[in-house]
Amino acid sequence: MLTLWNESIWTDEGFSALAVMKSFKEMMGIVMRDTAPPGFYFIGWLWVRIFGNSEVAFRSLSLLLILGAAFFGALLVYHFGKNKLLAILAFILCFFNPFSFAYAFEFRMYALLAFATMGSIYFFVTKKWWPFIGITLLALYTQHFALFTVAAEVVIFLIEKIKLNKNKINFKELIKSLWPFWVIGLLYLPWVYPLYLQTTRVQDSGFWIPIPKINDFKNLVLKFIMVDGAGIWTKVSWILTVIILLLKDWKKYFDTWWKILLLLFSSAIFSFGLSFVMTPIFFDRYLLSIAVGMGVLLVLGSKKKAMPFLIILAAIYLYFSFFSFVHPNKDNFRDLADFIKTEKKSDDLLINYNGKNHRLWESKYYGLEAPIYIPEGEPPLYVGTAQMVEGDKLRVLPDNPGRILVITSEKYEEVELDRPWVKYFQKEFGKLRVIYFRKSILL
Repeated sequence: MLTLWNESIWTDEGFSALAVMKSFKEMMGIVMRDTAPPGFYFIGWLWVRIFGNSEVAFRSLSLLLILGAAFFGALLVYHFGKNKLLAILAFILCFFNPFSFAYAFEFRMYALLAFATMGSIYFFVTKKWWPFIGITLLALYTQHFALFTVAAEVVIFLIEKIKLNKNKINFKELIKSLWPFWVIGLLYLPWVYPLYLQTTRVQDSGFWIPIPKINDFKNLVLKFIMVDGAGIWTKVSWILTVIILLLKDWKKYFDTWWKILLLLFSSAIFSFGLSFVMTPIFFDRYLLSIAVGMGVLLVLGSKKKAMPFLIILAAIYLYFSFFSFVHPNKDNFRDLADFIKTEKKSDDLLINYNGKNHRLWESKYYGLEAPIYIPEGEPPLYVGTAQMVEGDKLRVLPDNPGRILVITSEKYEEVELDRPWVKYFQKEFGKLRVIYFRKSILL
């Protein structure tokens, strides 16, 4: 049965999978040329050597990480309310959030970032400083957005200290009390220069994310709460959310709730603002910890009157997450690769057609040698150039004696090769297709 767990590896997953399957030295070379820190790749490199490199093996790591992130969400709710039922509901809403649930089955760094961010927030709130230091460093070495969460933690820490001292500021004592953050800063220092190189590289390459509009922030919040594209259930989930928020014990929990809100949304606020003054970086999957943390914001401080509405919303989340689990929608590259392996003849040439999206990483993961046909220009950084090697790009079509088989997601009529090559047949695999070319007898 095809599920989110065992469906075909897709482009970005393929990049990550191939990187961790290489030697440690080769992998680190790729990381240093790419745009993310090495934390996810360290863990993935160890994981693949223990559990193998199948789709299920790769995605099991992300599944455990999202489960862990949801567990931290439940711990947060229990810490403040000491109510086991509310903690269980928080876990369900965190893990089965329809947006974040899909990323529990994707071999990328976003699940690790959500896990480490939720852990950092929990240990920060409970003032367990050594675990806080460890898991915050993991977040920082996983994805640059963790810097925004740390910034919010410093702000809240300072506000609480100043309040505790009744607005009397002892700078020497204040600086001394920030010791967990000094330790984090010291241990993060080795990555500061690579961080500079990576951020500069992104700015210079012309990143693919567009500059956000004001409505994009609102739409992001709605996407993380509602069941998107589910007809009437989208409206129902929104109405339930409003009712749940109205039925909170705001008098008791307002101070706690806004701090959790700021800690979670700091990454969205900073990335939204920086997208206007630097390179656009405001994008939903980079903010996965917010989607997971929505369960905390919904449950934290809820009165008994809100319990039925929380249970109904949890049931909706469960249903639609299970539906998405058994109805995966990634392109079925595995079947395409199996077809090509039986169809391709020894004198055929196999290529990836560089349209809107190349399929180089899927091709390599599934054992196909299919360079990208790029007659001119260079592919942009964000398509994985850090891992491309000599032979991955094809500039000129050789005088091949056999056929040319083209892997593409472009429409049949949009794919053309220079004469004498003419297309005559295609085999479709959903949005993917293999297009056959042969030499024209009319020169």
